[in-house]
Amino acid sequence: MKSSFRIVFLVLGIIALMREAFFGLPVIGGSYVLSLAWAPLGTSILIYGIMLAVMLADRYGRSKELLWVPLIGMVFSIIAVVPFVAMVLHWVMTLILIYFIIRVMTLPNQVGNTHVYYGGDTDKTVNRRQY
Repeated sequence: MKSSFRIVFLVLGIIALMREAFFGLPVIGGSYVLSLAWAPLGTSILIYGIMLAVMLADRYGRSKELLWVPLIGMVFSIIAVVPFVAMVLHWVMTLILIYFIIRVMTLPNQVGNTHVYYGGDTDKTVNRRQY
């Protein structure tokens, strides 16, 4: 994973983690979401959608193994319109986002080009780094 993708995933993951932790508070989070007529759940879907789009744009493919996290986040945000179920879903999503942030930090870093090109022949390519 390139460091720019890592930074984007960490920033989006931390923002989503703070939101999910706040929404999971029994009285405070629920009253906040209800007072804004479930609009925070729409912005959560937007954040997970951006996360999903960035994951699909990662051409090295290391982040695609975590593709399930924003998909589950979108589904949970849709189901979270039910008040008491929402609290449990926000707790579960908080734990999933903690795993996501730890996993993003431990993915191998992609630095520069991993192939050596000899001359003008594109057939003679040697892979220097094996993952």
